[in-house]
Amino acid sequence: MAKWYDFDYERRMRKDLSFWRACAEEGGDPVLELGAGTGRVTAHLARGGFTVTGVEISEKMLDRAHRRVARIRRPAGRIRLVHGDMAELEVRGRFRTVIVPFRAFHHLYTIDRQLAALRKIRQRLSPDGIAVFDLFRPDLAAFTEAENKLSVAYERRLPRSEERVVQRFRLSCDWSRQIAHIDYYWDVYRGSRRISRDHAPMRWRWFHRYEFEHLLARARLRAYRICGDFEGGPLTERCEEMIFFARRD
Repeated sequence: MAKWYDFDYERRMRKDLSFWRACAEEGGDPVLELGAGTGRVTAHLARGGFTVTGVEISEKMLDRAHRRVARIRRPAGRIRLVHGDMAELEVRGRFRTVIVPFRAFHHLYTIDRQLAALRKIRQRLSPDGIAVFDLFRPDLAAFTEAENKLSVAYERRLPRSEERVVQRFRLSCDWSRQIAHIDYYWDVYRGSRRISRDHAPMRWRWFHRYEFEHLLARARLRAYRICGDFEGGPLTERCEEMIFFARRD
């Protein structure tokens, strides 16, 4: 995933960057980001003057985050990148803003790990701080329609190249455990000839609204706002996002 991550999401997800900055402005400094990936959000917040600690479990993702940070000239804020697991969080100190962007929480597959992460977040959260979680709102009818089919996600030209990339995916669901298994394929074409293919299997655990509110409550966190998009709109059955704002209970 790390090889293609920025190509897949850099342009598609720019709309959320101003949202995360607004979250940091609401909660305050310093900021703890869990599931920092390649540093897309981390770098944006640091450019905005925030002190950000980014935690990422994938070493390959973290390598790319370090390279991104190295390209920033004199950021207004400060960045610290940490290799770690949000369910076994070892960073010290208190944070006024804790964020879990772009559905990173979905990669905690068991209740034990979900609660462990939420309790770690509460420990690191300042008494008046906020924690913000971006989750995917599950559309079970769409999952059923897409299941076991090889679908095209996008087709795009590589930067400064005549080659093009077609990303395909195949979804299968473990319905009883609420886990989606996805195989991603990136096919690179020169003209009509495929010259390479990369494959990455991924899984993620979907959540329903009241299930996640219950998990928060078990970790002594309370949802005080729930949005359905990055503009702060209400959560409806048409939304793709479920965004939870929580405080210590």
